[in-house]
Amino acid sequence: MRMIHGDDGEPPIRFGTRGSALALIQTELVAARFRAVYPHRAIERRIVSTEGDRDKTSPLAEIGGRGVFTNGIESALLRGEVDAAVHSAKDLPSTLRPAAPIVAFPDRDDPRDVLVSRHETTLERLPPHPVIGTSSRRREAQIRCLRPDAQIVSIRGNIDTRLHKAESSELDGIVLAAAGIHRLGWNDRISHYLPIAEMIPSPAQGAIAIQAGTGTTAARELAVIDDPTVSIPVCIERAFLAAVGAGCTYPVGAYVARSESGFHLLAMLANEAGDRIEFADEMLAAGDEHDHAAEVAARLWMAVAGASAPTVWHGGRALKSDLEGARIVVTRPRRQAGPLLAALGERGATPLALPTIRIEPIADTTTVDVALRDASREAFDWIVFTSANAVDVFAGRMDALEVRAGHLTNVCIAAVGDATAAAAAAVGLTVTHLPETATAADLAMDLKTIARSGARMLYPRSAIGRDDLLDELRCAEFDVVAVDVYRTVPEPDIDPRVLAQVQRGDIDLVTFASPSSVRNLIALFAGHGVALDTIPAVCTGPVTAQAAHDAGFSVAAIGDGPGVSALVEAIARYWRGRPESRVLRNVHRRLRSDADSRGRSAT
Repeated sequence: MRMIHGDDGEPPIRFGTRGSALALIQTELVAARFRAVYPHRAIERRIVSTEGDRDKTSPLAEIGGRGVFTNGIESALLRGEVDAAVHSAKDLPSTLRPAAPIVAFPDRDDPRDVLVSRHETTLERLPPHPVIGTSSRRREAQIRCLRPDAQIVSIRGNIDTRLHKAESSELDGIVLAAAGIHRLGWNDRISHYLPIAEMIPSPAQGAIAIQAGTGTTAARELAVIDDPTVSIPVCIERAFLAAVGAGCTYPVGAYVARSESGFHLLAMLANEAGDRIEFADEMLAAGDEHDHAAEVAARLWMAVAGASAPTVWHGGRALKSDLEGARIVVTRPRRQAGPLLAALGERGATPLALPTIRIEPIADTTTVDVALRDASREAFDWIVFTSANAVDVFAGRMDALEVRAGHLTNVCIAAVGDATAAAAAAVGLTVTHLPETATAADLAMDLKTIARSGARMLYPRSAIGRDDLLDELRCAEFDVVAVDVYRTVPEPDIDPRVLAQVQRGDIDLVTFASPSSVRNLIALFAGHGVALDTIPAVCTGPVTAQAAHDAGFSVAAIGDGPGVSALVEAIARYWRGRPESRVLRNVHRRLRSDADSRGRSAT
């Protein structure tokens, strides 16, 4: 333990860190940023040994992959032994324990990888059949693309240990992160900076991340030193990583750059053997960058997994494959589609993201802002949420007005179903009532029973939402203030490859989560001669199913609830139960294709 600064009476903030030279330098950097904001706070540095530090020889894949350098410090944080954990952000798993979130990304150095070589040349100009050392499966897969003749050997150890190995005659070079060498002041050892377009870095490479306990003083204080120019692109990169669902034993890379046009993603994903690799290079949809990145990850995952057994790819878990071969269109808004795309992929399906609608907050927030301030002053007895969209937008206004979840602790909160309740929990709101069945009718019935007569209720909702719940609650003589918080608009940014696939008829199912998604899919293909009514539809509930039926779709199945798992199970039941129809559809598709080909030949 080391005291870095003096104390003015407040307890010191204790930073947990690894003991490597690089980790200590990064902790000193964080301490300096913290000290600049809180000059009178005392700071302690506490070294925590991690599994990766104790085992310096085993391949990372054998000792746990991503997290082996961070789990020990996170555990010390959760035990209360330190107040904050300082990490190289690329070492952190995509999923963290809720009690220990990342509260700041204060700095990012050069994200590129570099070559250090005794030949003092570039990767391209190394001698034939070079022997190259790295500890990264991601680097190995990409090196093989750039130098197919290379022999890759695994090397572990701190940066100084690896640099020493680079000087030996046994190696022609090593590849490692530029940021670590820069922070240690050894820039003159670098032979070649590998362009990001050729060697896509690990998600969050070069960034420093700080974890702290949820709701703690340390979390509030450290949030001040977050650098948005770092945290915004890094969080998008981590969204890509989370959607892949793989640890660092699987080759995955992502880098997000900001330009005048928005955020641009470069990404790569390889299979377990590293012999099949897929790349992505695209602008991300403005306002939906995280979800667009997750969509790209799902697309790459399916391209890579198609060449290998899906039962061993996704995080090493044994997966069901009862949807293998099913090409399923997902029309959910991009912001909500990620979990469904991933769940379908895990079951062997080929999910096709075709978001037909986008959720946008209403432009004039005056009414909702007034209601939210009233709620923070306990002017309402209940807040009633019937969609995760309403929760997300409502939470955005809470942030804008600096209304914290703690300001609403005396207000009861009702949610229509598990997905809505999960969205509320994610923003710190405690749901006090959830009906057994996720329908507005059951929610209204429950509220009539448990809420006091004349209770005042705030109902944030869609601008085109149905009035059924509102009418039921007002008939029960509750004082309900309904405020429009979001609207649905047609999605302008759609993958043309998916559009073309639907137009060709190369799909087996379409999923709908709302009547507006039905309407907008029909509008999207109006005038294009696409026989949408021949495509079986699976819907999240009876209201959406009725809208699909009225639009001419053949409703094949309805989910037992609004959640992803219920929808996937409904799809699986249909897919298992209709093998003959599936075969016939494939035959008819081939016959149409053959007929079209003959027609073109005759012409």
